[in-house]
Amino acid sequence: MNHLQAWGKYKDMSYDDLPADVITVANQCILDWFGCAIAGSAEPLADILRKVFAHRSGQCSVIGSDLKLDAQTAGLLNGASGHALDYDDTGARTQCHGTAPVIPAVLAVAEEIGASGRELITAFVVGVEIEGRIAHAMGGDHYGRGWHTTATFGTFGATAAVAHLLRLNDETYGIAMGLGASHASGVKANFGTMTKPYHPGHSAESGITSAKLAAAGYTANPDAVMGNQGFIGAASTADDADERLARVADEWMILGTLFKYHAACHLTHSAIESVQTLRTRLNVEDLSSLTITVHPSLLDVCGIPEPKTGLEGKFSLRGTASLALNDMDTANPATFVDEVISSDVVQRLIDKVTIETDLSLSNFQSKIVWVDREQSAHEVFSDLSKPVTDYEEQGRKLEQKFVSLCEFAGADAVTASTNVHGLVEAETVAL
Repeated sequence: MNHLQAWGKYKDMSYDDLPADVITVANQCILDWFGCAIAGSAEPLADILRKVFAHRSGQCSVIGSDLKLDAQTAGLLNGASGHALDYDDTGARTQCHGTAPVIPAVLAVAEEIGASGRELITAFVVGVEIEGRIAHAMGGDHYGRGWHTTATFGTFGATAAVAHLLRLNDETYGIAMGLGASHASGVKANFGTMTKPYHPGHSAESGITSAKLAAAGYTANPDAVMGNQGFIGAASTADDADERLARVADEWMILGTLFKYHAACHLTHSAIESVQTLRTRLNVEDLSSLTITVHPSLLDVCGIPEPKTGLEGKFSLRGTASLALNDMDTANPATFVDEVISSDVVQRLIDKVTIETDLSLSNFQSKIVWVDREQSAHEVFSDLSKPVTDYEEQGRKLEQKFVSLCEFAGADAVTASTNVHGLVEAETVAL
């Protein structure tokens, strides 16, 4: 089963074909992303992008502004805003932010062509499923080599989602994905800078471009994803991609979505929550040392040893641990600003934190050892790798997070929530 065969399962899928739990999680993903995008639209990077691209007029909305731009540019700007705070969802098995590159592409094109809310939801799910399957086909080696998977896998997810909205046939879909293979890019070296959130925006833009060019008759090799000298072979060492795809043929990737409740890299969350647990039991003034043990791959993602800026703090195990030790609100994006991360109180406790590695741990697991002044050791293990199944409780937490993000941006949470919840029943998508 290659990616073209996988497409066959989804190309004619309608909203009525989606299981109830898939629809529930899809709506939660969209609500969460909108909250992140509303708050992220107030970030300096979003302002820069608006200033640079404001001349590209069109009919598609840009969150946090009155701008109306062409679909590709709207996808770029909204995609960057949605990831600006690094507070959006991730996939338990895909090593990428699943929603971030897909929904901005779908929103822009749905608004452009007058698609319905149900068509939007369906296309979004299709994009996440194709994105997740290509992620699974490539395995963890791709991420380990330095690729930002949200950017690379996201390009294919955005392309597939727009292809579904535009009702591309098998041949044209293959060409669109072939074009996507030449767009997919993004490296982890840019983590901790404005360029990381640019990545899902670029993926959304690229997905729209790839699908539209294919629909217009442009050519590409439909095997450029999995074929000889294609993307998977060039960007990973995976030699069993077909088999990997076949193993997940009957699964819904979207049900593996993990949501964030700390405004930092998801790979720091396990450690944050362990430190928070210990802090309720122990006195920080008695802390002698704190050791965080994680999988070694995390050091390439969130291992910034001496963060000084807000963005660096989001990608620092030592920095986020210090915030938790100081009982600072890691759920509040306002905590991750230069003034807080560089403050003496945060820097002082960073010096007490040591990072160690253990290959037996998963990316979402951590072991924390707190040693007090009496040299007594206190240990906590945390595992955040499993998606929840209590969707009602998850929904309540995401609604609270949404309100908080709107308040952070100075937006009307009630109006914003009503608009987002109304999307699914909208006859034509409009923001």
